[in-house]
Amino acid sequence: MNLKPRFLLLTILLFIVSAIPTWLAARAMVEGVFEQWAQRYAEKQVLYDKSRTLQPILREVALSRQMAYSPYLVEWAHDPDNSAKRQRALAEMERFRQNFADHSYFIGLLGNGHYYHNNAKNEFKGQEFRYVLNKDSPKDAWFFDLVRQQQVIHINVNPDPELGITKLWIDVLIRDGTQILGIAGTGLDLASFITDVVESGDPGVTSLFVDLDGAIQLHRNPSLIDFNTISKHGVAQKNVDLLFDRDEDRKAILSAMKELRSLKKTVITAFVTLEGKRHLAGVTYVPEIAWYEITLLDLDVLLPISRFAGISVVYVVTLLCVLILFNVALGHYVLKPLRRLDRAMSEVEAGGEIAVQLDRLGTGEIRALLMRFSRMAHAVLESKRDLEAKIQDRTAALERLTKIDPLTELLNRRGMTEYIEAELARSARENNCVGILWLDIDSFKDINDRAGHAVGDQVLRAVAESIRTTLRPYDVAARWGGDEFLVLLQATDAEALNGLGERLRAVIRANQPILDSAGCPVEVTVSVGGHLAQKGEPLDSILQQGDQALYAAKAAGRDCYRASSVRANDATD
Repeated sequence: MNLKPRFLLLTILLFIVSAIPTWLAARAMVEGVFEQWAQRYAEKQVLYDKSRTLQPILREVALSRQMAYSPYLVEWAHDPDNSAKRQRALAEMERFRQNFADHSYFIGLLGNGHYYHNNAKNEFKGQEFRYVLNKDSPKDAWFFDLVRQQQVIHINVNPDPELGITKLWIDVLIRDGTQILGIAGTGLDLASFITDVVESGDPGVTSLFVDLDGAIQLHRNPSLIDFNTISKHGVAQKNVDLLFDRDEDRKAILSAMKELRSLKKTVITAFVTLEGKRHLAGVTYVPEIAWYEITLLDLDVLLPISRFAGISVVYVVTLLCVLILFNVALGHYVLKPLRRLDRAMSEVEAGGEIAVQLDRLGTGEIRALLMRFSRMAHAVLESKRDLEAKIQDRTAALERLTKIDPLTELLNRRGMTEYIEAELARSARENNCVGILWLDIDSFKDINDRAGHAVGDQVLRAVAESIRTTLRPYDVAARWGGDEFLVLLQATDAEALNGLGERLRAVIRANQPILDSAGCPVEVTVSVGGHLAQKGEPLDSILQQGDQALYAAKAAGRDCYRASSVRANDATD
C-alpha cells in the first residue's frame, strides 16, 4: 500500500479517535457557555420586563396620588355630606377619569363610608355613589384594612362583587396631614393588563409578580392569582410555592427575594425545574410597588441543546479540511486574522478607534466575526460618547439643582452666595454700587400653626412670584432660608434701592389673599430691610447690615421698609 492511502487511513483513524472526546468536550463547553449566556439573558429580560410592566402602573400611581391629594377631595372628605363640596369633588374626579388609562376612578370616604365609582362608559354619571362600605362585610374588608395599616399607596388584585369587575386596583390614602380621610384611586382591567403586559414577552418567557409575602399578584393564568391578599387573615394564600415541585427551588427563590430587599443586588438568577423542564428564574424587586417580579425562561424553548446537533456535521467537515490543509490554511485564514482581532480588541480596550480594516481579513465565520466585532466596537465607542455627553448634561443639571430652591424656584442660599460674591467682584471692577433687600414674612410661624404647612408653602410661592414679577430683569432674588428672601440689586443707588424695597412690600400686601382649608383668607405681609453696599465692603458686613435693617423694620411694627443707617459713600469718608 502506498504512503498516500496509508496517510489517509491514519488521518481517518486519528480523526475518529479525536472526534469522540472532542465532541464531548465541545458539548460540555457549549453547555457551559449556554448557561452563562442564559444567566445574562435572564438578567436583561427581567430588567426589561420590570421596566415594561412598571411604566403603565407608575403612571396610574402618579395620577391616583394627585387625585387623592386634590384640595377639593380633601375638603369634601372633611365634610362628606356637604352637597356643594361633593359636586366640586365629583367634577375634579371626572377630570382625572378622562386621564386614567382605564377611564375609571373610585373613592371611599371614611367619614360616612360612602363609596363612589364611575367607569370608562360613564354609565354612572349622576349616580357615582354606589354603596355604603360596611366594616363587618368581608367584601369591604380591604378598605378598612388599608386604613388600619396606614400604607399610603397599595396595589392589589381583587374582584369587586358590587361592581362586578376584577381589576388591578391602585389605592392611595386621602390624608390631611396625619389624618386619614378615605381612599381614592383607579384600576386597570386585569385581563387586558395580563394580555398587554404580562403575556407580551417572547415565547418561552413567563413573567409573574408576587408581593412581599410571596402571594401571586399577576400571572398569565388567573387561577394562580391570590385575589384580595390584603384582607386574608390566617387564610391560605396562593403563593410562589405553587410554581415549584422541589423544595430546593422554593428555598432558592425565597432566599433571592429576601436578599433583594436589601437592594444590594438588582437581579438574582437561579436554575429551577417546572413541570419536569429546566428553567432559569430571574428575580428582581420593584420597590415602587413593593412587589417582586419573577421571570421564568424555558431553556428548551429559547435555546435547546438539540439545535447544536448541526454543529457536528460542520465539525466533521471542518476538521477533515483542517487536517489536510492545516499547515497551509491555518496561519493564513485563522491565526493572522485572530492576531489582527486581538490588536483591535486592545485598541478598543484602551478606548481608541480600530486602526485595522477587519472587514478585509479572513473568510467565512472568521470574517463574519471580525465584521461583527468591528460593528460592535464602533457601537460601543459611539455609546461611550453619548454616555459621556449625557453625564455632562446631567452633571450640569444637578449643579443647577444644588443652587435652586425647589419650592419657590428662586436661588437657594448657596446659589445666592456665589452670585453675590461674583457680583461684588464685578461691581468693584466697574466701580458700581450694589444693594440688598432682606424680606421676612411676618408671623409666618403663626400661619403654619394656624393654617397648616401646605398653606405656608402657598404663601412662600406667592411671595416668591411677587418678588419675581416686581424685580428688574437684571436683579436676582433667592430664598435665603425658611421664610426669608434676599434680593440683590445691581448697579443701583439709595433711591432705587429704597423705592424697590417699598414697592415689594406694597405688592406683596396687595396680592389676593390665600385661603386656608376652611376658606378663610390668610393675610400676608413682609418686613423689608435694605442696605446699599459700600465700596470694598465684604459680604458678611453687607448681610449683617441688611439683617439689622430688617430687624429695625420688625421692631417698627412689621409690614414696613427700613434702610440701613450705613451709606455707600461712607467708605470714602
